[in-house]
Amino acid sequence: MNRLHHIIYIVIVACLSIQMESCIEPPLHLAGQEMEIEIPAVETELSVVWDVTADWATDWYYGWDEKDDSIWGRIGYSHPRSYQVRRYYTGDDPSAPHTMVDAFSIRSTSFRRFFSFGYYDIQIWSDVDSKDGTQVLVINEKLDSVTATTTGTRGMSRSVSRLVGSKETEDTTSIIGLRNQPEIFYAAYPEDIYISHDLSDYQYDPVEHLYIKKIETELRPLVYIYLVQIVLLNNDGRIKGINGNAAISAMASGTNVNTGHTNNQPTVIYFNTRLKRDMVAKGMPCDIIGGKLTTFGLCDMEAYTRQGSIYQGSRSALHNYLFFDLIFSNDGVKTYSIDVTDQCQRQAHGGVLTVFLDCSQLEPPSDSENGTGSLFVPTVEDYEDVFWDIEL
Repeated sequence: MNRLHHIIYIVIVACLSIQMESCIEPPLHLAGQEMEIEIPAVETELSVVWDVTADWATDWYYGWDEKDDSIWGRIGYSHPRSYQVRRYYTGDDPSAPHTMVDAFSIRSTSFRRFFSFGYYDIQIWSDVDSKDGTQVLVINEKLDSVTATTTGTRGMSRSVSRLVGSKETEDTTSIIGLRNQPEIFYAAYPEDIYISHDLSDYQYDPVEHLYIKKIETELRPLVYIYLVQIVLLNNDGRIKGINGNAAISAMASGTNVNTGHTNNQPTVIYFNTRLKRDMVAKGMPCDIIGGKLTTFGLCDMEAYTRQGSIYQGSRSALHNYLFFDLIFSNDGVKTYSIDVTDQCQRQAHGGVLTVFLDCSQLEPPSDSENGTGSLFVPTVEDYEDVFWDIEL
């Protein structure tokens, strides 16, 4: 699977009107001091460069077949097709607050606008390419800050809230209900772009006879992909199947589109899973429950950079717990949980989360528990004995 790390080369092509104050015409490729720029018409070109890839195959035992692809789509980061652009003019002061915005969308990687002389900030984010036209990603715009979150998907029972809260030092009221997974999108926020009167600030193109200003910035993914797998060892028919319910707690509920920094409001992200039988993991026969999860990432986390994916956020008391349902041979259903905090923090911007489960140590639910099983009625009585993390 490829991880996309884009560079946007913003090429500002200034179509300049030249007023001559000398009878001798200087070479066009030199910045003559007797030249004056009038009314620059600027064309901005976004060139997307794919320069980082990640191999997800090494620790990923579940695989990804055509049925997985049809249910959840490809596991890679797709190329954006259209963008939203917000242009803010701050005049002579690059630190001035935004007082007005020029908002428009583009379906290619270039656009042309007239620029006044002075400073600009430009906010760019990619549109969601939704197959069915629906979108759960919600963009909230203010002049000085753009944030993203998602819609809620369903309520969370008190039992789940108590389970999460019992593992946190924080009040359970800080744990909000289940939210939908955000769609993949990318953003860039070049600031302090200076449109100058001085031709020396531009590069002359002798072929096109244009003066060009180039600005380099990063188009970063602000939603990250986790591949989740629960490896069932020694099953022998004990686990009959699954209902597909799974969730991860204490993920960020939103992110700042300008900076890529996630908020510190945790949420539980729901996702679906599928069971594959007769698989092999680390040379051992097994069944595997797998699924794909997209998320803004951990709370109070910086965006992905070239320096890597090590979590640099605040070390709060919040832990990431993976919840999932198992259906036993007696048709009883139990919800289990496992702490995957260390794995999430090692792979803060996406990766493979793996847990191994010895099914021979599991007790099927009693008659009193039958019919009550769902992701929202978790049981943890045998948690300590049956779960352990595999270091990746």
